[in-house]
Amino acid sequence: PRLSTQLPDALFAQYATAALPATDKLEIIEKLHLLELIFDTRRYDVMDAILTEGFVFDHALAKRLDRDSFKQLWQENTPILLDGIRHQPNNVLVYGNPDGTATAVAYLNVLKFAVSPNVDKVDTPRLLAHAVQVVQFRQENGVWKLASLTIDQMAVADTFGLDEATQQYFAALAGDRDQLRQPLF
Repeated sequence: PRLSTQLPDALFAQYATAALPATDKLEIIEKLHLLELIFDTRRYDVMDAILTEGFVFDHALAKRLDRDSFKQLWQENTPILLDGIRHQPNNVLVYGNPDGTATAVAYLNVLKFAVSPNVDKVDTPRLLAHAVQVVQFRQENGVWKLASLTIDQMAVADTFGLDEATQQYFAALAGDRDQLRQPLF
């Protein structure tokens, strides 16, 4: 386990250089939150408006190299990945990159709030997992869109009964993951 969180150096370097305008940061933060609300509300139709066509998703669960296969991952696995679950990005910081793109870094909390979809009673929310997400943005026709999303440094609740090796796989930095291992989805 890591004793400290690993974040991109550029996140902190931005404070020594010219910052991205506040209006751009606000748009990017809103898109980051909107993506999580899309999952929670199953509004996959909105993804086309906020993701680039070549959007890349890198997670211990799966890696997807385009927007359509990313949408398909969530649509085909909704009961497992989304039922009774809410996603909450927090501590979001945004910085500009020298090439005109931007990066958002946030913590992501994944909460279970209902035992099953056919239970009316709301259960006490439980933290299922927490992770670091690094999201690359680029502008298309003056609009900021998500170009890639990397989830790493993920701690998964004991509820899932994962063995030590799988827990370490989820906790790894994306660049350090065992690339020979097959994603779960």
